[in-house]
Amino acid sequence: MKKLLVGLLALAVIIGAGMMLLVSNLDSIVKRAVESAGTDALGTPVRLESVAIDLRAGTASLYGFSVANPPGYSDQDMIRVDELSVAIDIASLNSDVIRITSIRSVNPYVLYELQGTRGNLNAIMDQFPPAAETQEPAGPLPVIAIDEISVNGIQGSLQSAQVNRAVDINLGNVLVTGVQGTPDELATQISRPLIAQLARNAAAALSSAIASGALEGELQQRASEAVDDLRSEAADQLEQAEDAVRSLRDRLLNNN
Repeated sequence: MKKLLVGLLALAVIIGAGMMLLVSNLDSIVKRAVESAGTDALGTPVRLESVAIDLRAGTASLYGFSVANPPGYSDQDMIRVDELSVAIDIASLNSDVIRITSIRSVNPYVLYELQGTRGNLNAIMDQFPPAAETQEPAGPLPVIAIDEISVNGIQGSLQSAQVNRAVDINLGNVLVTGVQGTPDELATQISRPLIAQLARNAAAALSSAIASGALEGELQQRASEAVDDLRSEAADQLEQAEDAVRSLRDRLLNNN
């Protein structure tokens, strides 16, 4: 009996040490997961400066989030966000599905860069797979649900390699709701509607800038030719995003 108690105590110490190690490394684990899944989904490097998670408070902060320009464009970041503030449903931490109630942004910025009449947002949308291809099971059942992702007050600039002057534009707000899945599934579910809404907002911003005379010469011509492509591709990607979410929800219902 004494040996059994000693063995159980040793096992408890080992398990406790393992849990402490996991919790102490949780920030770096999440950082690597976000960077890896985001890079795979967008086809261009996604980076985070740091992550700070407080499980007791049910919060997480992701600092210095950035998405690099796709190949063929400048070496500037396409997207930068100072901070992503995450609210976690603490009660869900012991359930099969961890629920994130909201993700909100601080100081979001987007560079819309033209090469000819083709923009970097278009290049990102080009590499998204057809919606049907994103619904194949990717490992275990989905374990993360996100109620709402809001990116508000997006400031941006329009830039062309052939024109020296960049033009400030307002890209409004982006809202993504009701997504659930594994990290890889979530990355695609979030990326497609987010980029599509940015493209739609960019088309509206370009149209407004053209109408107001804020653009001049060659930049105005390039922007005019880019607007229709932006609107068309954004509408197509938003439709595919809705199809993807419906398909994943059907799969989840069938598995339950």
